[in-house]
Amino acid sequence: MKKLAVLVMAMLLSVVVIVKPASAEYLPQYDKYIEIGSDQARQLADELGLKGIPLGPQTAAYSFKVQESFIAKLEKISGKEIDHYYIWLTVNGVPVLGIDPPIVSF
Repeated sequence: MKKLAVLVMAMLLSVVVIVKPASAEYLPQYDKYIEIGSDQARQLADELGLKGIPLGPQTAAYSFKVQESFIAKLEKISGKEIDHYYIWLTVNGVPVLGIDPPIVSF
């Protein structure tokens, strides 16, 4: 019985040391790239509150940064980690806007 207890304790200790807790993160391998026209990109950006802001790689990087910051704050407030990916709108192959789509869960 003592050997069984020592074996179980050793297994539990090894699991605690070896197993890494789950962590949420940005999963770029699931990103989607959608090619649209510049007029369509402008219309979508305007609907997102970016009216009058020029679209291009800088805007894509900025929209990514803002949303990553928001997700980090949401994770801190809620205490939950969120896996996420982005939809990148591209014009002539150049990303102009990054959108983190909501994933509904119940």
